[in-house]
Amino acid sequence: MRQKKKVLILLGSPREDGNSTRLAFAFADAASRKGHAVQSIRLSALHIAPCNGCRQCWKKASEPCVLRDDMDPVYPLLRAADVLVFATPLHFYTWSSPLKTLTDRLFCLDPQFKRNLKGKTSVLLATAADQRSAAFAGLRATYRLVADYMGWKRLGEVLATGVEAEGDIARAGRALAKADALGAKLS
Repeated sequence: MRQKKKVLILLGSPREDGNSTRLAFAFADAASRKGHAVQSIRLSALHIAPCNGCRQCWKKASEPCVLRDDMDPVYPLLRAADVLVFATPLHFYTWSSPLKTLTDRLFCLDPQFKRNLKGKTSVLLATAADQRSAAFAGLRATYRLVADYMGWKRLGEVLATGVEAEGDIARAGRALAKADALGAKLS
């Protein structure tokens, strides 16, 4: 019997019902149909301070970060998840500010520490107003470098171009179907 996964979707869009969020929900629906437990976090609703590089997290084994903010309840969710899904609109050729801030705060979960995120599976879901798939080059490079450094297995990416106005994702060709197929691929 296949083991059910805990999926954590990190929603980076400032829009509550944005295109990248809808893309993420297509993935979530498919994963849920397969029996996986799916949870999402809307990052723009949280107050997460940027990492200040103090490196106190590297000295204290008892807590991941000395900053006290809305990241505190997110750390246990990240550690409990089997699959981390990064869903974001393309903002200046990389992920959105809320997702960038969260990713910077993973500094305290460096692979060299006992409290790390090694062995997780990761997914990238992104949308862009730009029509060119090459616009995703910076985002894809950043995501892949982070995933590889953190020791994650990359399951796949769905990158949808030409989606700017709210709801454009419904007309973005096969993007929703690809996200659904990727969610169904979880085993």
